[in-house]
Formats: sequence, C-alpha cells, structure tokens
Amino acid sequence: MIFRYLAIPFGILVTFLILWLMWPSPIDPVRWDEAPTPPLTAATEPNDALRAADIYPVGGAGVARGIAVSPDGMVYFGTPFGDIMRLRAGIADDSVRPERVAHIADASIYGLGWIDESTLAVTTPDRLYALNLTSRTVETLSAGSTAAPFGNLTHVAVADDGTVYFTDSSARWDHTSPRPGYFYDMLENRPNGTVYAWNPRTGEAAPVRDRLYYPNGIAIASDGQSLLVSESFRYTIRRIWIAGPRSGEVEIFAKNLPGIPTGITLDGKGHVVVAMATRRSRLLTNAHRHPGLTRILIKLPQWLRPNEARPQGFILRLDETNGQIRDTFHDPDSAINYLSSITLGPGGVLWFGSAFGGVVGRFTPPEYTQQPVDP
Repeated sequence: MIFRYLAIPFGILVTFLILWLMWPSPIDPVRWDEAPTPPLTAATEPNDALRAADIYPVGGAGVARGIAVSPDGMVYFGTPFGDIMRLRAGIADDSVRPERVAHIADASIYGLGWIDESTLAVTTPDRLYALNLTSRTVETLSAGSTAAPFGNLTHVAVADDGTVYFTDSSARWDHTSPRPGYFYDMLENRPNGTVYAWNPRTGEAAPVRDRLYYPNGIAIASDGQSLLVSESFRYTIRRIWIAGPRSGEVEIFAKNLPGIPTGITLDGKGHVVVAMATRRSRLLTNAHRHPGLTRILIKLPQWLRPNEARPQGFILRLDETNGQIRDTFHDPDSAINYLSSITLGPGGVLWFGSAFGGVVGRFTPPEYTQQPVDP
C-alpha cells in the first residue's frame, strides 16, 4: 500500500523533470576548449598594491560603470538612471557628494570619452550621445540602423580627428530589459559583437569590425593606427588596424589573460593598462567546455546554480609594443571587484569604475626604477 502512495508523488516528480529537461533553454552555447588558466606568478603574482587606492562610494550597483576625468581633475560618471554625475577628484571628505550634471536618457550609462575639452561622448545600451558640458545640451549621435540596431554599447575611444570608436558588445539580447544579457553572452560564447566608428564629418556610424567575442574596453594605440579592444569572455585583447599599411587587419595583441579584461587605457609611458573585472572562473571554464550541461543549468533558479568565490578585481599593465604583461596591481581584501572601466587622470593617476560596486577608485602606480648594473 505504501508503495502506491509513494508512486504518485514520484511519478509527478519524474514527469516534471522530463518536461523541465524538454523545455527549451534560453541560450544556445557553443563549445570552447579554452586554454588552461595561467598561474598567478612572477608579474601576475597577487600583491597588496590596490590597498593604497582611494575608494569613493558614489551610489548603488551600476553607478560609475564608465568614467572620464577632465584636465582640471573633475571625475565624470554615469548612473543606471541615465544621469551624468561629477565628483571633485582627490577629495576624500565624506561631506563631498557627486553633483548631477545632466540627464542623458532613461537608460544605464555605460561609456564616457572626451570628444573635446567640453564635450563628452556617452553610451547607453542602444544610443551614442554627445553631452556639451558648457550648455548642458544632449545630442543623439547615432542609434544604429533599422537593419542593424545597437544591442549593448559599452566603451568609447575618441581619435584626434573627432572620430568616436565604440564597442557594441552584443546585439544578441535586449540589454535594456532586466534580462541578464551579458550573462547569457558569457555562457554562449558566440561572436555577436562589433566595433563601430562614428564619423564627425558625415554624422554616420559604420562598422569597423564585426564577429567579435563580447568586445568591451577600447583604446587607440599611441601612433593612432590601431585600436586595442578587449574580448572579455575570451580573455583576449585584439588589435584592429585602422590606418597605415596594415589598415583592415586584425591580430591578437594579448591572449589567455589571467582574468576578464574590460576597460582599457594608455598611460603615456609605453603601457596598456587594463581593468580586470575578476580572475578566471573554473565554473565558466567548465560551462564553455560543456555546452549541453550549460543549457540545462541555466534553466535552474539562480539560487540553485553553483556559485563562484568572491570576485577579485585587479589592474593589469602590458607592454604596448608586444602585449607582454609588465606587472599587476591586486586587492588582497577583495573589496574592489567587477572593475569595468579605467582612465588616466592628471599626474598619471589611474581612475577606475565598477560595474556593480557603486564606487570610483583612484590609484597612483609606483614608478619603475632602473637599478644600476655592476660592470
């Protein structure tokens, strides 16, 4: 008799599991047998350098994803509500609060870059804007096209001639909705991203390179002939040539990095400085290697999915000539994580923002010293 009573709930459970397994997965991942994570030794060995960083709480999650610093030391950043805020740099007094400069749109602000000394290029997921800080006026520079609307605009870099280069990390998902599109892209690992260039003479935006794997951070090389673009979930930085004899070519500048690269800047001393959101994840590695299992696990409620340890962000410096790692700056307390952007301020100071931390960080890297060599 007892077996009869147990058979009913067991049958219901089995039926539910079968239907759950048959239910379509929201994502369609592909297999990528990524290279083993490089050990954190030598130039990447963890240290306590970022313990010296000044951290300014500026809001909740999504505030200060992208930042820009003016020559007079003002720090500008965006909010998830479409506002541009301004903070006086170097002020650690708790009484100092960011001030609202302008409202761009009812959407998250992701990227900022200087078009000229009084104009900021600003990205929301589906628009590129220009904000004139003198008149406080906002102009839509580009909304993509009907045939190819923007999906998830992130970072910007502006050339000397006013051309605005920007990354559309992925047009695969509706990133303006609550759906975690970046998370789905991370798991699917497909080339859904594009780098665009907005031409100030024509007022049009055109693709520079498509079929990129979540292009995110972007910077213009010192000679102005190439772009350096981070492909976050491939742990890679690509060089895209935009001028000179190699114009149109694409090559890998740095690969198999020890973390997830996001924002990129140059420090004027021969280094490419990269904000690393966090270290590599074993869970993500396994997800990339087993797409079938990933299709199933993504259907679980979030509280049932396996979790990774606390994210540990850090800053990476590469040699601009060859992409080799020069050094890294770590946070031993894991207080700084999900770094999303980084930029150079007056005096060689590095300023960075966080995708989810709601902080702006200020860090002065130690200077290199050349020790004399005995004859």
